[in-house]
Amino acid sequence: MMTSSRDSAAPAGYVRVCAVEQIPPRGRKTVYVDDTRVLIVACGDDLYAIEDRCPQTGRSLAHGTVLDCVLTTPTGGARYDLRTGRYLGGGLLPLRSHWLTVFPLRVIEGGVYIRLPG
Repeated sequence: MMTSSRDSAAPAGYVRVCAVEQIPPRGRKTVYVDDTRVLIVACGDDLYAIEDRCPQTGRSLAHGTVLDCVLTTPTGGARYDLRTGRYLGGGLLPLRSHWLTVFPLRVIEGGVYIRLPG
């Protein structure tokens, strides 16, 4: 578990959550920003930050599968686009209103920074 840190080098509203090298290629890392559990996912050369909570079941997404920037949830099989959070089908409750929460992410001088709303 990693908690965030405020950093004077961070853009306004962003917090540093980890170093890039802490996220393995095609891997993921769970971090906490205040009381929000965030999953950082590596897909290709890009990183994405999503709330680590399935919109359908409320469970962690850390053990879901990722292929072509599409996350398939480990419990229900719902599919989501990591870039947009868009629901792509499947799962227990196939409602189009169930989107992932995607947070803005920046990599600055080897650090991973994310911004939560509010």
